[in-house]
Amino acid sequence: MKYSFLPKIQSIFWRLRSISSNEPLSWLSIVIIIFLDIFVLFALFQGLSDQTSSFTTPSDVIPYDCRAIAIDTENYDKDQKITGILSRVKSYQYEAPYNSYEYPPSAWKHKEDLDPTCAQIETYFEKIRTDSGFIQILDAHEQIMNRISTIEGNISRLGGTYDTILLEKIANQPREDSIKETTAQSIKADMREQTENLNKALDEKKANMLKIEQNTNIQNILLSLTPAVSKDLKKTISKLEFYYPLKRLWVELLFLIPLFLIVLFWNNRSIRHDNWAQSLVSSHLLVVIFIPIFSKICEGIFEIIPKQLLQKLMKFLQDMQIFMLWYYFLILLAIGIALASIYFVQKKIFNKKRLTEKHVEHSDCQYCGRHLRIDDIYCPFCGANQLRKCHQCHEDTYRELSICRKCGKE
Repeated sequence: MKYSFLPKIQSIFWRLRSISSNEPLSWLSIVIIIFLDIFVLFALFQGLSDQTSSFTTPSDVIPYDCRAIAIDTENYDKDQKITGILSRVKSYQYEAPYNSYEYPPSAWKHKEDLDPTCAQIETYFEKIRTDSGFIQILDAHEQIMNRISTIEGNISRLGGTYDTILLEKIANQPREDSIKETTAQSIKADMREQTENLNKALDEKKANMLKIEQNTNIQNILLSLTPAVSKDLKKTISKLEFYYPLKRLWVELLFLIPLFLIVLFWNNRSIRHDNWAQSLVSSHLLVVIFIPIFSKICEGIFEIIPKQLLQKLMKFLQDMQIFMLWYYFLILLAIGIALASIYFVQKKIFNKKRLTEKHVEHSDCQYCGRHLRIDDIYCPFCGANQLRKCHQCHEDTYRELSICRKCGKE
């Protein structure tokens, strides 16, 4: 005979709400058990976090600075690569380096696992960050760039004003009616001055960039940024991002599954010995422990599915100009999930037998659900007969329930 887990699940959920076969939980007991559930759930997720915190992550092997410089700048020219390096140097001063990781590093507990190329690049970055003279050059570079941005803004504003005055002049508008208090000659003079300032600032930028390029650590980093290095790091990241979720899922399940089995054994033993208090608590613990198990399995499956495959599919659909097929698929998937959910809810949770039991429990009509008086044999609303003769004792019993209310037999 095929074994079904549904009765077992239904039995567990029934025990979540009862302290005995005929004694539901009081509101105070419900509050206590809910607090226990919350505490255990928090402890489980915190335990999972601590369990995996010392686990080597892809970010321990290839830090973000290395990834951003050696891979993301693969197709950049020299100036763009230097700009990327400087960006990482400055951002390191203002933000935690792990904020941009897909997998946060394990507090740098696994430095021995650091990729050799990344370890060398990281050494150069540390030298740059501790070089006070070079940091002053970077500060000067930032000030020059801010000044250039301000001057360019001024030139743009003056250009707009100059164009307005020319239009007024073409339209022969009187000077006193002009919305601008300055003259075209004055604006031209200001623009020449701003242009001269811009050229000076650009010369300063060029001289400053020359100092930056001559820095030994910058040159060493640039020498490390080769196509071969980028290719090797891409392969390493691809392997790490595939195997790491598997390893992490294994460690997490190694923490959760034994605990789930222990509580399951306790729950079965409590049921056999008719210990309702222990059955109540163990049933709640089973549900609480199942939540992170289900969550971590879904998370692991989602991460294990090759993301590159989905990206390639998206690119293929875009290239073929049939991207709408993806949305058709999503719509059909949503319809399928909705139909399956409705079927499960109607057939397994709110099926006719369950609804009938609820109606009888609340003295309602077994068919239309309207409330009945105690001596009503026929429903005064829909006219349905509520009783039938039992096949065993031949007494009146509920029509839609299989067990007789008199003799207790089917």
